[in-house]
Amino acid sequence: MAKLGISDSAQAGADTPEFATAQPTSNIPPMPGAVWVEERTRVAVGRNVNVSGRLVFQEPVRIEGSFRGEVSSSELVVIADHGTIEGRVRSPRLLVLGELRGDVVESLLVVLGPRARVFGRIEAKSLRVCEGAVLEGDVRVPGGGPASR
Repeated sequence: MAKLGISDSAQAGADTPEFATAQPTSNIPPMPGAVWVEERTRVAVGRNVNVSGRLVFQEPVRIEGSFRGEVSSSELVVIADHGTIEGRVRSPRLLVLGELRGDVVESLLVVLGPRARVFGRIEAKSLRVCEGAVLEGDVRVPGGGPASR
């Protein structure tokens, strides 16, 4: 079990060209999470609502309240600032702005926002952590060989 307090923006699995070489800050593309916040999503669990069970979607979904169980989307899952999930998240893209206690599986990219709190296991091809996020658990990011510099 690893405990991380991230002080700088970090990205694991940096095998994409935009992160392979040092660039001036003005040329670095914005974090995907910033764009994902604005993406049209269906609110699956509204604020001040507690739900348990299994949610399966074929579209982007947002959790604003408390959910216990498994959330699955073929697009995007957003855990809003006041949202919490206790359980498993299965989605190619995950943006955590609130709290997750559980596992992330089968994800291509996970972004932890500046106030994210994650306690559990993350399995993803790429992980981006913003300054201020809390991550306590296991992280598995498969290696694609030595990174080119």
